[in-house]
Amino acid sequence: MIDLAELQQTEFFKKYQGSYVGDKILRDYYKIPLAKQATSTHFSSYEEVYTWNLQIFQDILALIGLPKATDEMLWKLAYVIYIDPDGYATRKRANVICTADALLSFKRIYTQYGFNEQMIKVYASYRKQPLIYFPREKNGINMSRAFVFGDRIDSTLLDLKVYYENGKNPANCRLNKAFQLAKTAAFLQSFTNFAELVDWLGIRGSFVDERNEVFDLEKGHEAILTDYHIETSWEWSANYYEHVKLAIEKYINLKVNKR
Repeated sequence: MIDLAELQQTEFFKKYQGSYVGDKILRDYYKIPLAKQATSTHFSSYEEVYTWNLQIFQDILALIGLPKATDEMLWKLAYVIYIDPDGYATRKRANVICTADALLSFKRIYTQYGFNEQMIKVYASYRKQPLIYFPREKNGINMSRAFVFGDRIDSTLLDLKVYYENGKNPANCRLNKAFQLAKTAAFLQSFTNFAELVDWLGIRGSFVDERNEVFDLEKGHEAILTDYHIETSWEWSANYYEHVKLAIEKYINLKVNKR
């Protein structure tokens, strides 16, 4: 752990002392009880949070010269401060509020590169805008796919395809419990078929092809996923990670070209 006395002498600590960042560091990193409630933040958009995170990352990276400021310690410091911008990007369908899922989490990007300039660069590129939206609901699609599929979006999309191919029946789906939740069910029922969901999500050409077949992100090269991935752990292969990045790039480029 970074020595508190050392940290208090830095411009970083002086800059953020008494703010949300300073309070979170004392309470959650050093486990020091606060005399008052932690200072709150006031963000109104995905872009605001995204930009704020990038500034925090750079400020924390500047602490690298401190004793005990290892890659892991800087990550832990950043993680207690980090605010996920996904919750600030919303869409509505069938009166159900949906929040974004960027697919590449801060933790996953850090795990791939460590806490350094490359990590910040990748975060800046692949988290610049919100991506796929699913209903905001406890144990819903976003939460459930993490432990059912190890956060693999292609297996998730295949499961949704199965749902529609079975007449909107979740019985044979791996995410059947999530699909039966009130908000998620209303959301899914609002689409006539899988193709309509794909178009609403805006993922045709990036995660799904023109025939509504799901791309296999383990194999890449526009291979089609015909069955769920056997691997369901949180750790992805290098191939899977890179193919997710490529799919995100396609998604962003297609979205830009449609404007």
